[in-house]
Amino acid sequence: MNFIEFQKNKRRELMPSGEMLAKEAQQKFGKSYSLEKDQIQKNFNKYLKELLELEFKIYKKYEKSCSEKIIKEAVQKKLLKSSGSFYKDLIANYDNIWNFFLSISQSRKTRAGGSFENHVKFLFERLDYPFDSQTFLNGRVDYVIPSESAFRKNRTACVVISIKRTLRERWRQVIGELQSTRAGKIYILTADNDISTSKVKEIKSHNVTLVVWDEYKNERFEDYHYVIGFSDFINIHLPSSRALWKSLI
Repeated sequence: MNFIEFQKNKRRELMPSGEMLAKEAQQKFGKSYSLEKDQIQKNFNKYLKELLELEFKIYKKYEKSCSEKIIKEAVQKKLLKSSGSFYKDLIANYDNIWNFFLSISQSRKTRAGGSFENHVKFLFERLDYPFDSQTFLNGRVDYVIPSESAFRKNRTACVVISIKRTLRERWRQVIGELQSTRAGKIYILTADNDISTSKVKEIKSHNVTLVVWDEYKNERFEDYHYVIGFSDFINIHLPSSRALWKSLI
C-alpha cells in the first residue's frame, strides 16, 4: 500500500462522520443556548451561523489529531521518508504531502455541504413545521411543506425548499428542477457570501426566492426584494404561508 491509499483509509477509520460531528456540535450548542421555539425564531440567523462555526472548530480538532496519527504511523511503516531534517524530508515527501493536504481540503468541502443542511434541519425541526424531506417532485427537493401528499392535492398552497451551502455548482439545474414543481412558494437557502447580482436576477426570473445571511442581505441586496434574510424567512415568510396549507394536513 502506498501513502495516498494509506492516508485515505486511515482518515475514513479515524474521522467521525458528518452526522456525528453535527450531533456533537448540536449537543454542545444546546448546553449554552435555549432551543425553545420562540428563541429559535428570534435567533435563527445567529444560531445557524454559530452552529456551523462550532462544528468547524470540532472538526479541526479531530482533523489535527487524525493527521498527527497518520503521519506518525506512515513514518513507522516507512511510507514517508524521515531523515531528521525538515527541509530534506519536505523535498523527499513533497508529492505525498501535496496529495495529503489536497485530500484534507476535499474532505472539508464534502463535510461543509452536509454540515449546513444538518444544522438547518436541526433548527427547523424544532419550529414544529410539518414537512417531508428528500422528496421527488418533478425533481428532488430537500423539503416540501406541509407534506408530499398535500402537494399532490394543491401544489400552489405548498412551500418547497432547497438547501445549498453554495451556488457555485449546478445551480442552474437546481433552479430548473425547483421551478418545475410549480409550488406556491419556492426558496433556496444558502450560506454563500459570494453571489453575483446577475445570478440573483436569474434566480428571481424563475420565481424562486433566495434566502441568505441577514448581514449579507443588508450589505449586498438591501434593495432586492426577492432576496431575504434568514430572520425574515423564519418570522415572516413561513408563518404567512401556513394559512394556505394548514387545511391540507
